[in-house]
Amino acid sequence: NQIVEHTVQQVVPDVTGAVTTEKTIVVKNDDLAAQSIASVQQALVRIVGKGGSDLVARGVIIDSKGTALSDQAALDNSGIGAFEAILADGERVPLTVRAQTGTSSPLAVVDINVGTSTGFAPAQLVDPSTLKLGESVIRIGGVGHDTVDEGIVSTLPAKNSSNIEASVVSSTPGSVLMTLFGEIVGLSTTDSQALGSDFYTLITAMPTSTTTTSASSR
Repeated sequence: NQIVEHTVQQVVPDVTGAVTTEKTIVVKNDDLAAQSIASVQQALVRIVGKGGSDLVARGVIIDSKGTALSDQAALDNSGIGAFEAILADGERVPLTVRAQTGTSSPLAVVDINVGTSTGFAPAQLVDPSTLKLGESVIRIGGVGHDTVDEGIVSTLPAKNSSNIEASVVSSTPGSVLMTLFGEIVGLSTTDSQALGSDFYTLITAMPTSTTTTSASSR
């Protein structure tokens, strides 16, 4: 097994105020991957039509309020007017798809009505500027149960491109690509799939200005 070093920050209070310190954790590659997969699984949702069971797209929750990202085209082209999200623990909750304003994005922003649910934990997003060619990445996808595969970053995004290529494929809309440390790199979208099944839309393509639409919450 490969050995991986990961530097984490800790905030330690003292009499003069909070002090940020760093420490390096050394773990086995396989152990780290398994831990990261288990952590990210808590943020994943399956988006289905209200009362239905057929998968429309996968999504990933990115904050404690239930904001999530998914594949915009998959949701738009489904012909479904009302969606539900199935959380990691199997709970079904309603969601609202935000209508994009300004420049369109392959990524949909959805508001999941998590309420007081404890059946999820938001995922962390990667800083795209830290990604390196050849870096290990993991894909979590699948129509039903989660399926996992591992690869590397094979091509960094070209200038003015929102897509990244990895040596791991996906055919399920909304499948996530993550780093070995559990940070979300991007999602498989209709836009990225047009380039190939090994392309993913970077999280930098997330819409910056959206308004809530009632079409998906009625």
